Amino acid sequence: MPETTTLLAALLEAGQDGYVSGEELARQLGVSRVSVWARLQKLKGEGLTCTAVRGRGYRLAAEPTVLHPAVLAAYIRLRQRGKSPGINVIFLPETDSTNLEAERRLAAGANTPFVVFAARQTAGRGRLGRTWHSAEGGGLYLSFAFQPKLPPARMPKFTLWIALRLCRMLNEGYHLPVKVKWPNDLVFEGRKLAGLLTEARIDADLMRDLVCGLGLNVNGDPERWAQGRSSTGSAAAKIAGTLQQVNSGKPLPINAVAADVVLAGKAAFTDFIAGRTEKEFSELWSRYDALNGNAVSVTLMDGTLKGRAAGLDASGALKISLPDGSIRTVQSGDVSLGGYG
Repeated sequence: MPETTTLLAALLEAGQDGYVSGEELARQLGVSRVSVWARLQKLKGEGLTCTAVRGRGYRLAAEPTVLHPAVLAAYIRLRQRGKSPGINVIFLPETDSTNLEAERRLAAGANTPFVVFAARQTAGRGRLGRTWHSAEGGGLYLSFAFQPKLPPARMPKFTLWIALRLCRMLNEGYHLPVKVKWPNDLVFEGRKLAGLLTEARIDADLMRDLVCGLGLNVNGDPERWAQGRSSTGSAAAKIAGTLQQVNSGKPLPINAVAADVVLAGKAAFTDFIAGRTEKEFSELWSRYDALNGNAVSVTLMDGTLKGRAAGLDASGALKISLPDGSIRTVQSGDVSLGGYG
C-alpha cells in the first residue's frame, strides 16, 4: 500500500496541471521505470486507468466515483505533503454500523485515534435510535474513535465542535455554503446533508472512549433514494440533500472529500483535547448557525416548544426565546424551522 499510495498521490497531483513523467515516478518510488509500468498495470486491474502520452508521461484518466481505499490514502498523503496524518484509516466494504464497528475495535484494544469507513451499512444509526439510510455509492459513512480522558461535562459540545470544523472545511475548501443545524446536522436551504452521532463510554468520571459517527451525502439524487423504500425511508429521502446539489449539480471527488473529512476530524479532536476551542467555537457558530434568530419548533419528550432560536449557552444547549420574552434552554430535541410568528 505505501508504494501504491505514493504513486497515486503523484498522479493525482499531476492531474491538476498535466502529466508526470515515468522518470519522476520512478524517482519518487525508488524503482525502475519498468517497475513503474508494472505498478500502473496493477492499478488498472483495480479499476484505476492511467493515460500515457509519449514524451509527457502519465496521468490518472478518471477518479473513482466511489470510495476507494488506495485513492483515499493518496489524497491524505497529498494533503499532508507526505507526513503522517496521525490517525489510522480503516476501510470495510460493508458493516452493520460504523459506530458499532468502532466500538468493537475499541473493546478489542485497538490503538486510537482511528476512523472506520464502510462502503455500505446494513444497520446505520442516527439519533434517538433512528436508522441512517446509507445509499450505496454517493455517500460517506464513517466513525472516528478517540480516547479523550476528559470530564463527561465537555462531551455535549464535541458534536457541535466537529460539525463546525467540517462545515468550515466544506465552505472554505469547496465553496459550499453549508451550515450547522443544532444539535448534529449539516444542512443547506432546509435539506439535510449530514448527521453526526457521538457516543461515549465513561469510567470514573472520565470519557474513556468517544465514537463520533458521520453520514455525509456527497453525490447523487435523494429523490431516487426514495424508490422502493418504506414510508419512513421515503420521508427521510425527501428532506435529504447532497453536496452535489449544493455544488450546482456538479459531482464532487468523493475520495478527496473523504480525505478532508478525516483531516478535519482529527484536527478538531486535537484542538478539543488541548482546550483550543472556545474562541473559535463562538466565531464559527456565529458564521454557520443555520437557526440564527429563526422561528423554530422543538419537539421534546413532554411536548412541543415554539419560539425563536437565540444561540447557545456555555454547555452547547440551544436557547429559545419564548413569546413572553423569557429564555428557555434545551439540552436535546428535534428542531424544525417555523411555528412562531
